[in-house]
Amino acid sequence: MKTCISISIRISVTLVVITMLFSACSKDQDEISYDLTGDWKVVYYIDHGEKITKTEDNTWPHINNGDITANFSSVDSNGEGDIAGVKVSNAYGGKYTIQNHGNISFGPMATTFVAEPEWTRLYQIMAAQRYEIRNSILLIFYNDGKNIIAFERI
Repeated sequence: MKTCISISIRISVTLVVITMLFSACSKDQDEISYDLTGDWKVVYYIDHGEKITKTEDNTWPHINNGDITANFSSVDSNGEGDIAGVKVSNAYGGKYTIQNHGNISFGPMATTFVAEPEWTRLYQIMAAQRYEIRNSILLIFYNDGKNIIAFERI
């Protein structure tokens, strides 16, 4: 009888320790923030679940290194700021508005659409609905989250 109790206690203690270890070893929480002020460049897109990265085939490396860039100014007390950047071969600029953490919209943009490579086709920043900075990557979601533009700081 004493042996059965001893075994039960050992099993119980072992289960508690294992449970604590698995809880402590769970995946670290993503670091999420919302301060997008500064300079960024597009590193990939998610288009309906497919990750698309920059290649020599879908952009022009000899112009602006084939990069799409964005500079976000600080927002004012109304949550409004300016955005300016380059879409590989054309400059653009306009206004953006942040409402609550994560909601974003863009006003009219001044830009040209002369001779852009395929890499710019998915740069639909005007359609943005929300954003977050997850582990230092700015993610801008549009098309009800089916599409994402991913940026890194430059």
